[in-house]
Amino acid sequence: MWNRIALKEDSKSLLRLNYWPFVLVAFIHAVVAGSIAGRSSSVNATRDWQDLYGDGYYGYDEYRIVNEVVRFVLPFLGLAVVTVFGLWIIMIVLNIFVLNPVEVGCKRYMTMAREVKPQFNEMAFAFKNCYGNVVKTMFFKNLYTALWTLLFVIPGIVKSYEYRMIPYLMAEYPDMACDEAFRISREMMMGNKWETFVLDLSFIGWNLLSAVTLGLTGIFYSGPYQMLTNCALYLTLKRTHPSFGYVQPDDNYYFQK
Repeated sequence: MWNRIALKEDSKSLLRLNYWPFVLVAFIHAVVAGSIAGRSSSVNATRDWQDLYGDGYYGYDEYRIVNEVVRFVLPFLGLAVVTVFGLWIIMIVLNIFVLNPVEVGCKRYMTMAREVKPQFNEMAFAFKNCYGNVVKTMFFKNLYTALWTLLFVIPGIVKSYEYRMIPYLMAEYPDMACDEAFRISREMMMGNKWETFVLDLSFIGWNLLSAVTLGLTGIFYSGPYQMLTNCALYLTLKRTHPSFGYVQPDDNYYFQK
């Protein structure tokens, strides 16, 4: 059984050796993963009530007021719905074809950093190696997790832990078949989901501190620290469970390219 304290201590030591590159990669990963939320703005409109009510109190016309309000609001409401729907579609497409491959690249960089000193272009690895397979596998990972979460929250959380190793497998083996990646991730996490959950809980203090410092602690320390620890977990599970006929402990073909 792996030891979370040992993984975290090792990750802290590695973070000190190559601090700024890890901070940059973790920041990009946080943006890609949606950890930094944007703000939306609203526009308020006013209307001359004299036109709605007429020349005085006794000129009040309820039908006229409703008609004017509907005529004024409806076009803006339709435009808002179309705009939101269009942005939603754009974000889905962007997430599937750009952000997911970048997430895989960030995980590849952090995982490689435990063995060699990688180049920043490793973050674009998925765009140059089996791009279509990476896109498909990550799409189904997110889709299945979302569907399980919509149906039942607790099983959705369990499934998110079952699929946790898929991005790391794609980062190292981009040609791995989609169903094979799901199978191997499930088997790597078998008997390790609870300990991984406890590992995540051990970062709660850092996450709270990051919230208090408006994300600064997360950007400059806890983000890269947590990413390195998760990469260490992947490599540990890979050595412990040589991935059932596909992934071998010393099989780092793509890391050696």
